[in-house]
Parts: sequence; C-alpha cells; structure tokens
Amino acid sequence: MSAETANGLKDKYKVKQWRYEPTAGYGGPKVDEKSLSVDSATLSADRKKATVKIADLKPGHVVHVRSPRPFSSESGQSLWSTEAWYTLNATPNGSGTDPRYEAESAQLSGGATEMRDHQGYTGSGFVAGYGTAGASTQFTVNAESAGTYNVGLRYSNGSHPFTGTKTISVYVNGTKVKQVRLADTGSWDKWATQVEALDLKAGANTITYKRDGDDSGHVNLDHLTVAKAQRIDLFNGGNLDAWEKTTGGAATWPIANGSMESAGGDIRTKQKFGDFKLHAEWLEPNYPSDVTGQQRGNSGVYLQERYEIQVLDSYGDTTLTSNEAGGIYSKRAADRNMATAPGTWQTYDITFRAARYNSDGKKVDDARVTVKWNGEVVHKDVAIDGVTGGSIEEGPSPASIRLQDHGDPGENPRFRNIWIEPIA
Repeated sequence: MSAETANGLKDKYKVKQWRYEPTAGYGGPKVDEKSLSVDSATLSADRKKATVKIADLKPGHVVHVRSPRPFSSESGQSLWSTEAWYTLNATPNGSGTDPRYEAESAQLSGGATEMRDHQGYTGSGFVAGYGTAGASTQFTVNAESAGTYNVGLRYSNGSHPFTGTKTISVYVNGTKVKQVRLADTGSWDKWATQVEALDLKAGANTITYKRDGDDSGHVNLDHLTVAKAQRIDLFNGGNLDAWEKTTGGAATWPIANGSMESAGGDIRTKQKFGDFKLHAEWLEPNYPSDVTGQQRGNSGVYLQERYEIQVLDSYGDTTLTSNEAGGIYSKRAADRNMATAPGTWQTYDITFRAARYNSDGKKVDDARVTVKWNGEVVHKDVAIDGVTGGSIEEGPSPASIRLQDHGDPGENPRFRNIWIEPIA
C-alpha cells in the first residue's frame, strides 16, 4: 500500500450487509440492508495485508466490502477489483469464544426448511419441518484439534403433536452417533439447549441432525455451538483437594503409590456437576475364599450422589445382578461381566445425562447413562427411573460425584486417575 492509502486506513473501507427472502425467481429482494462501521484496520509489516474488524455482523447475511479508489500501491497501481461479497454463516456467540452456527445457514434437506413464524430465535430464522421423516440439517463446523467437543443444539419443543420429550438423531461425519432427547420447552417461542459430547476430527466436520424412522421429530432448530471439552482432574494421585467428607470437612482417605483407599467414610467432590463424562480406575484386593458376596471389596461411584455404579470383586461370576460390579445398583445388571482378576486395575468410562425438569420442578425425563467397563459398553443410554440405595433425592440441581466406603473389615478397594469433563 502507498502511504496515502495506509493513512487513515479504516476509513478506506465501506461495508454493508443484507439477507434475501427466498422467491420463485432468481435472487430476490434484499432484506434488512444495513451499512456497517469498520472498528479498525491493521496493516501488516510488509504493507500487503490488512486485517479489518467490522461491528454488528450477523450470521445468515451477505456481507459486501468495498475499498473504493484511490486505493493504490507505492508504484501507483490501483486494485484491480475493489469489491468482495461473501455469505456469513457463523460468528462467535455472546461469550466471544465458542463458534455459533445458525441452522438456517446449514444444508437443509428432506423437508427441513427455514421459518420465522415464532419468536426468540437468533440469526435470520430457524429450521422447522421435522414432522417429516428424513428431515435433515447438516452443519459444517471446524475443530482446532481432534478430541471431544461439547456441541450445544438450541431448539424449541412445543405441544404439537404431543407434549413431552421428543427425539432426533445426530450424525458426525456421516456416522450415526446417537439418538438425542430434547425435553419439552413449554411452547414454540421458548428455547433450550441440549449439549452432546461429540468426538470431532481436526479441521472440517459435518454434524447432522436428522429425523430417522425411530425418532418422534416435531422440533425446531435454532443454532449450534461448539466448544472443546475441558477436563478436570479430580484425583491424580497427589492429594484430595477436590474432595470432602459427606459429613463435612476435609477428605481423609489414605493415599499411597498414586492411589487412594476407600477408608474413612464416603467422600464427594466439592464441585457439583450436571451432565458429564467421567473416568475412574479401581482395584480390588485379593480376598480369602471365605469372604463372599457383598463383602468382597464393596464400593461404588455415585453419579450426582443419586445413582450408584457398583464396585465389587465379581471376577469369574457366571451371572451378574444389579448389586455386582458394573451394575446400576438395585436397577440393572451390566450387560456382560468385564471384571478382571483381583490386583488388577479396572476402568469405568461413564457418560451421564441428568434428569430433566420443567419450570414447575416436575421431572419430565429420567436420567440416562452409558457405562464402558474396561473398554466394553455394558449400559448403553439406559434410563434410570429413580435414585439407587443410599442416595440423595432426585432434583434439578447439579450435585457431586461420591465414592463409597462400605465399611467392611479387611482390605478395601482403591481408586486412581479420576477425571471429569462437564458437558455444558
């Protein structure tokens, strides 16, 4: 750039935005046309690139940028083209950190269509049409690195054709991941966000919400947010700073060789959680043959202090019940026995979705859990219809992770490498 062009650079740009209403003919009238202000324009060290910051950009709009002449180089050569257009599909959301992708700007098919006949949506509209089987909205999102991301779908779920939780399916890069449950929002003008922990690859990914044959559909989609999951270490072998006694005061379980022994009363996390992914590793001592049943290393991982996943020495059992290892205590036995021998470390990887409640405090959808035991799924998106033994009451509030000290004589189970990724 010439010195003349670089001087007062931000004033050299003119910007407008607008959107189109679909018509039967090509193009259509411009709607919501608006001139935008340029907050700043920063020139690179080699004076060949300008970074321009523009206020009030809106997803779902065409952006028109002009750099009117004179706009020249040091040699006096003018820009060959002084205009550029592009369609803005996503902007940072209100926090300024997590990308937001508007549904009406995604790829729509199978009957999914943009609408504006309800209130409270963001962007230029929302997507309806999920009364039709096969309706689909495909978002293209970017991930800075491979890993787990919290993907939040903002939606509304009104009374037609029925009230209550409704379902659609989510696909990542063409593969169906799960059926998503969308709780009742009370009316079509009220919106909620359902967050799923989805594994994305580095770079571009497609996330598709589709009404499959076993889905109820009949929901509206507003936008998608994508944020890298944040891992919280609850116990890494060093201390119990993240824990407290359920009776109050500091947790005192003995720590040795990077693991803690379940002795000294139940402990729980100081932090409370809603939906989450949890990893925990546990070890059973080698008990004498005359120690049997529920005395063989009884403990448990309590989700929100409400639902217990049982810990027990169940190695070699030919049948399992709900009060043995891998079971949702008193509710459901593990699908298969994945126990390894005493003296070996075992793992639970748990994905938990808390129970849903309406504004009146009434439960409208049960808690649900998927449990991987030593790498194998033994509960897949299982509904838990109420609390298990020794738990606090169900409710809409987040709650702690609790580890149980069963209080049996002899050696006790041990825990190590416990971490959690909140889904929020």
